[in-house]
Amino acid sequence: MAPLPPLIHNWCRSFFYVIGSVGFLPFLFDASPSCGELGFILGSVFIGVSQSWKVARLTRGPGGPCGSPDTATAVGVEAGAMVGAFAFLVGTLMFASGRPLEGGWYQRILAIWVVGSAAFTTGSLILGYRHFAMGL
Repeated sequence: MAPLPPLIHNWCRSFFYVIGSVGFLPFLFDASPSCGELGFILGSVFIGVSQSWKVARLTRGPGGPCGSPDTATAVGVEAGAMVGAFAFLVGTLMFASGRPLEGGWYQRILAIWVVGSAAFTTGSLILGYRHFAMGL
């Protein structure tokens, strides 16, 4: 099977994350919990796989992942989104598992989502550094 063209792939990952986000609004979640869950699961898979490929491609360059400041920060940007996506994937799979959302189980899900949010934020901060401090 041929890979999706980049434009379609980018559209799909964004579309599914939007569906996931909207699906967790209380009035929609009460009507159909699987909409938000499935949106986040599919969006996370699309983003995680895409970002993993980018990180792998960057680390194969001259000098590896730390061959130059440009490469190292590019890996930071892409790895932030990769870790964020996979954390959201794991957290959402746990959330959707049907297990009661209470006690330590719920705390673990929330902690995994916080890690995902922190990873996405870190990647974004590195991207800002690349543009404003490094001029890339």
